[in-house]
Amino acid sequence: MIVNTEAGFERDIRKQLASNIRAFPSRFTGVWADGINNFDLSLFKNFRLREKFALQFRLESYNALNHVQFDAPNTAPASTAFGAITAEKGHGQRQITTALKLIF
Repeated sequence: MIVNTEAGFERDIRKQLASNIRAFPSRFTGVWADGINNFDLSLFKNFRLREKFALQFRLESYNALNHVQFDAPNTAPASTAFGAITAEKGHGQRQITTALKLIF
């Protein structure tokens, strides 16, 4: 996402409160953020051991494609980082889990 930092925002701290009118409460700051871009994956394979027993192999991956989840841009016009994305969301990196399950 690109934020136009020169779109008429008053960047001078001395004039900021008089010129920057905020119409919405601060809980809407996440509207500027990108959506969550996760691809979760699960694979299962059953192996028949005997008539009453089966073994299941499981592989589960969260954020399988390892996409970066960016946080919302800085929305304080007087900040030197105004319009910049300086952090990631806490969704983490790729996680892979394997397991064996005995079914009887």
